[in-house]
Amino acid sequence: MSVSRNEPGRWAAISPFFVSPRARRSGPMTCEDAALDEDECYLSTRRLRLRPATLGDAPAIARHANDRQIAEMTSRIPHPYTLGHAEAFLTGVEDELILAVTRRSDNVFVGLASLQALEADDAVELGYWIGRPFWSQGYATEAAQAVIDHAFSRLAMELVEVRCRVINGASRRVIQKCGFGYCGTGLSLSLAAGRVASETYRMDRRCWQSLKDWSRTG
Repeated sequence: MSVSRNEPGRWAAISPFFVSPRARRSGPMTCEDAALDEDECYLSTRRLRLRPATLGDAPAIARHANDRQIAEMTSRIPHPYTLGHAEAFLTGVEDELILAVTRRSDNVFVGLASLQALEADDAVELGYWIGRPFWSQGYATEAAQAVIDHAFSRLAMELVEVRCRVINGASRRVIQKCGFGYCGTGLSLSLAAGRVASETYRMDRRCWQSLKDWSRTG
C-alpha cells in the first residue's frame, strides 16, 4: 500500500478514474472528467478491471480497509474503519480519481487505486491498497501500471509521484517494478499510525515513455 499525502514488469497500453487538475470539482466524477469513454468507463488489464468507485462499493471497502496492517500503511484510513467512514470518503472526494479495482473473472472487489491532483497542474500523486485476501498475487503492480499509463496517456500529466512507508517493503517493490525513481525520505502523517517515516518516488513523462518504448521492443 502506498502512503498518499491525503488518504497506493511489463507495461500494458491501457487507460482509471481521476479528476484532472484542469477540471477540478467536488463529488463523483463522470467518465468524461476521468478521460474515459462513455461506452467503456473503465480500465482493463490482463486480470483486472478498474472502474469509478461508487457508494455501492462502500461495504467492500469497509470490510477490507478495516485491517490495522492496511490502515497503518496509508495516511487517510483510520482504525477501526466502518461503513460510515467508507461512505464519507466516497462522497467527500475532491480533486481526486478513485478507482475500484476488481477481478475481471468474477467482478470481485480487491482494492482501490487513486490519482490526486498536486499543486502543479501537470502533476498527480498515485495511491493504492489491496485487500489482505488478494496479497502476493501481483494485483497492486498491475493496477498501478494501468493508472500510471492513464495519467500520462489520457490525462497528459508530466509527473506522477508516489510514497510509501519506509517499513513497507511490499509497496516499495511495487513502486520499483513500475519504474519510479527514488527522491528522498521524509515524514508523513497516518491516521492509524501517527507520524511515520516515508519514501517519495517520482516518474516523469520522459521516463514513462522510455519504459513504454522498452516494453514494445523487449
